[in-house]
Amino acid sequence: MKVALRTLLERSVKKMGKGMNPVVKAAALEMVERAYNEGITVQISAGYRSLEEQANLYGQGRVYSYKGKNYSNLAKPIVTNAKPGQSYHNYGLAIDFFIVSDDGRRAIWTVNSKWQRVAAIGKGLGFKWGGDWSSFKDYPHLEMTGGLSHTQLQAGKEPRLTFKLEKREMQKTGKGDNPIISIQKTLNG
Repeated sequence: MKVALRTLLERSVKKMGKGMNPVVKAAALEMVERAYNEGITVQISAGYRSLEEQANLYGQGRVYSYKGKNYSNLAKPIVTNAKPGQSYHNYGLAIDFFIVSDDGRRAIWTVNSKWQRVAAIGKGLGFKWGGDWSSFKDYPHLEMTGGLSHTQLQAGKEPRLTFKLEKREMQKTGKGDNPIISIQKTLNG
């Protein structure tokens, strides 16, 4: 049985956590919905990340300490080059995603045509894709920076982001709600 859109949206909201920019959050959920309507089941795996969580990830595969605490973990591979404060996740402006098996039980990390299609949907909604980067390809990563650098964000500048939906025919979900109402209910709790 195919996993329900509502399940993917609820899981995604939970994984994004508190601290997400509302425009980024809405665009991420819209991406999940659009992919689903194209037969691709996708879920958000990460959103907002605290500085300590970033230090923990940065410490994988290297010797690293942050604010006097050792975050070194040489047993794991390097997964990021971003130190705390240098990731757009730290400002609620980035998400990571993965493809889900049709039944919703397995994550599929193989970068294939479905993965590239989801990235294209995200880019159409205003995200920049880590798969387009020239050096450290980060295929699960999408971000909206509002043109601001990490330095500007650290200095307290706020990005000016907007989210515009193109007009399209709305499909009904199982409970009689159109997808936008469904997303609004998910966003509002």
